[in-house]
Amino acid sequence: MTRPRSVSARNKLVAAAAEILLHEGVGAITAEQVARRSGVAKTTLYRHFGTTDALVFAVVEANVAAIKPPDTGTLRGDLAEIHRGYLDVAIVQQSRELFVWMVARSIEDPANRELFRRARVQPRGPTVLALQRAIARGEIDPDVDVEMAMHLIQGPLISMRIVDNSEVSERDLDTMLDMTVRALGAGHL
Repeated sequence: MTRPRSVSARNKLVAAAAEILLHEGVGAITAEQVARRSGVAKTTLYRHFGTTDALVFAVVEANVAAIKPPDTGTLRGDLAEIHRGYLDVAIVQQSRELFVWMVARSIEDPANRELFRRARVQPRGPTVLALQRAIARGEIDPDVDVEMAMHLIQGPLISMRIVDNSEVSERDLDTMLDMTVRALGAGHL
């Protein structure tokens, strides 16, 4: 009979990996490094996550889940706050490198693709909640495809900040938000 997985050990592994990501970047994540920093055995890491890649995706998923979703009363206002928060994170080179790493790992492995999707499109994640509130307020069609809307919302910001490595000005953000809410049909019901 196998022992149940320890929530405490899992939390220590996630915390250690988050610290390594923050200070050293995704390239420094190894089972040895995480085990040493967390005080948890490598075998426990593999028992909980299977791979160090899965551990990194778990850190990202936990970070997204920890974001307090804004509730400004409008979809545009909520998306503006969410985008500004993302831009604050994306200022750090290691954050942009982590995103590129996640995309690359997702291309290489279907299991990682699913982990990346789960990290980005969480049922209680800030953008999903913003869309659900917009539906409840009657701002957008209740039949909107939430997953496709997520691509529409995230795509321009990712393209500018990650792919082009461009700064996103307030004017850029305003234009992006105006186009996004129009594309989602906000205010046209």
